[in-house]
Parts: sequence; structure tokens; C-alpha cells
Amino acid sequence: MFHVEDYSDDRLKSWCIHCGVAIANVKANRDHVPTKSFLSRRLREDGAAYDRGQGAPDGYLPQVVVCKACNAGYSRDEAYLLCVLHAVLAGSLYPDPDTHPEAAKVLRSNRDVVRSLKADPNGQMLLFDDLEPFTLYPDPDRVRGVVLKNARGHAYHEIGEPMLDEPSFISFQPLSSMTDEECAAFENGGGGGSDLWPEVGSRMMVRVVEGVGLAGGWVEVERGRYRYAVDWSAGVTVRTVIWDYLATETRW
Repeated sequence: MFHVEDYSDDRLKSWCIHCGVAIANVKANRDHVPTKSFLSRRLREDGAAYDRGQGAPDGYLPQVVVCKACNAGYSRDEAYLLCVLHAVLAGSLYPDPDTHPEAAKVLRSNRDVVRSLKADPNGQMLLFDDLEPFTLYPDPDRVRGVVLKNARGHAYHEIGEPMLDEPSFISFQPLSSMTDEECAAFENGGGGGSDLWPEVGSRMMVRVVEGVGLAGGWVEVERGRYRYAVDWSAGVTVRTVIWDYLATETRW
């Protein structure tokens, strides 16, 4: 995707969007939103080349500045969700490397996650219903943490809003589990209406006015891998679709 310059209020960029600490007082670095491992290797390499000033104009990957501790703190749960997605879509915790090479490599490299996913806690998430005989029992709190991390990043990156409070609502479920009506409402989730503009100077203001990188209200980071939409019409709502499979929604 192409880089869009951010001219939103610098006073809103003083804190880490995850813990609220003053950025000036701690070590900080750039965090990719979405989680970089959700994207293809080719796109990750293009993004790294762009960051070095050597890549193509469309090689930019969305990034926000957060405290280094928070950035590192999400790594284990990001790897966890990555393994869950690979296992579900491959249909196995031990996929055939010939038919699912990426999934096989990721799951082999995260045996601790594989072992934890084989455990059977009390209850089972709707996310993995109807997958017999292959059923996983993931930790919903770990999935929720990654969904929230990316949602905060998208709101901050696109409309300049640091969402420091806890959200009022978070959901995640397969797109295929939605009714036609639910899916239509979810897909129509971007924007603020014709009479409500995003923050002046924000990236989303540029997208809305100039039509940069928006398709039906959605920003597509990589086709088939990740897209997101930010709605500012009533509070802030961030929706994402991961691998054309997992639909998430976070509201403040």
C-alpha cells in the first residue's frame, strides 16, 4: 500500500497507545499494524526495503510509534494467533509441508503453542465449532489481545486517535459463520457518513477527500491476507479481516 503523510495533531502522539506512558520518557520503536507476520514474506520484504529507502512506492506497511516494552509484550500472543490461523486453515496441527509449507514451518517452529492448543480447557470458542474431527481450543484472551493491539494501531494510524481506554466491545469470528445480513452490515463498516469528517490532517482525511487506498471504506494491506476499516461516526469502531477468514470488530 502507498504511504499517506500524517498531519494530525502532534499533541495526540505523546503517549504509548497501549499503556499510556509518555513516549518521551521511555524507549520507543515502530510497531507494524497489522501484525507483520500475518502478511506474506514477499510483502514483509517489500516493507523492509521501503523502510530502508530502497523499496517501491507501494511498499509501505502501516506503522505507529509505541513504547518498546509494549511492542515486545505482544510478540508471544501474535505468534500464538498466527499458529491458530495456520492450523485451522490447514486442518491440522501437523500439516503436510508439501501442501501447506508455510503452515508446516510456522507450527514446527512453535511447538509450545502446538502443545497448548492440544489441551482441552473448560468450554470451547465458537470460532472453532463445526470443525470435527479437527477441533482446537485456543485461549480467547490471547486472541483478544492481538485483535485489540491491531485495532488501537489502526485507529491511531488512520484518524490520529489514541484509544487509551478499554474498548466497550470486541468480537472475532469466521466470516463464514455470519448470516448474509450480518456480513453485509460488517462489510459496510467504514467511514463516518457524508456529514462527519475525520480528524483534520489525519491519513483518513486524505483517503476520504482524495480516495487514496480506500475500497468500499476498507484499506487493503494485502489482498487475501489483511484489510481493515475505521468508522468514526459514533465513537470509534475498527473492523479487520485476516486471511479472508477471521472477522474482528473493536468498538470504543
